[in-house]
Amino acid sequence: MRRDRAATAVAALLLTTAVAGCASAADGGRPAAVTPRAAAAPLPVTTTATPSGPSELVLPVAPYLFSDAQSSQLVAAHSELVAACMKRYGFGYRVSTASAAHAALPANESRYGVMTPEQAQYGYHFMAVEMERQQQGAAPSQSPPKVTPAMAAVLTGVPGGQVNGRSVPSGGCNGQATTELGGKDGRYGDPDIAESIQADSFARSQSDARVLKAFAAWSACMRADGYHYPNPDAATNDPRWSASAAPSAAEIATARADVGCKQRTNLVGVWFSVESAYQGAAIKANAEALRQAQATMRQELRTAATLLGSSQ
Repeated sequence: MRRDRAATAVAALLLTTAVAGCASAADGGRPAAVTPRAAAAPLPVTTTATPSGPSELVLPVAPYLFSDAQSSQLVAAHSELVAACMKRYGFGYRVSTASAAHAALPANESRYGVMTPEQAQYGYHFMAVEMERQQQGAAPSQSPPKVTPAMAAVLTGVPGGQVNGRSVPSGGCNGQATTELGGKDGRYGDPDIAESIQADSFARSQSDARVLKAFAAWSACMRADGYHYPNPDAATNDPRWSASAAPSAAEIATARADVGCKQRTNLVGVWFSVESAYQGAAIKANAEALRQAQATMRQELRTAATLLGSSQ
């Protein structure tokens, strides 16, 4: 599972140590002190009709996560702060934060696997194709600045040390920029608690009896078409698909059958509904922590807007 935000806004920054404080995707990263399992299962679920596409998959935790546009704004502001800090030490350092000019992918583009005929025409490589399109719409990439040992010391921090006659702040320019942006615990971006709820709900939904029943119906449908997979994840991760960067005819055919069976069994509708119920229960159980997280998010965005406005 992954949170399926397009990562183009931060791709350039990941080439350096300057973004050690940036938020990561919900891929099993930092644990958070949350209570996502407070509600007793099975939770009541009102099943959603088969969604027509990923854009209809808006999970309850969405208000507690930054959009792609907001994430891009935070990354750009962080970059400005790092550049200004490095300049004070006599270093010309700036990382390009140019991102795609067109709309970002839906947040849950591949959360439940391939689900539309448009995606299936690229087999299980559809996300790679979508990301490539995003990159084609982006500004020309620039090589990251060369980082000397002295620059790295200022970026990451030298406890009790000095560079060019100036004391280096704890955490370096990267840490200082994160603090100025309003981040907490050495990072900024999506709150840990929201990412934890996002990851936990997905894991719990996969073992929920209602979703397992839908998996079985989907598997039977696929078997009738000549494909033998116990669940969609097994089809997505068939080792044959990784043999080539481009989808094979067999992969495309499998993906098309996958989509057809998801639609006939309403697998995505059931899965989304069950996961939404788990998220709703977790949000209720962690209401105060999430309220505080939203306040921090708003502050980060206000700070970013002010910084970017003054840098124009």
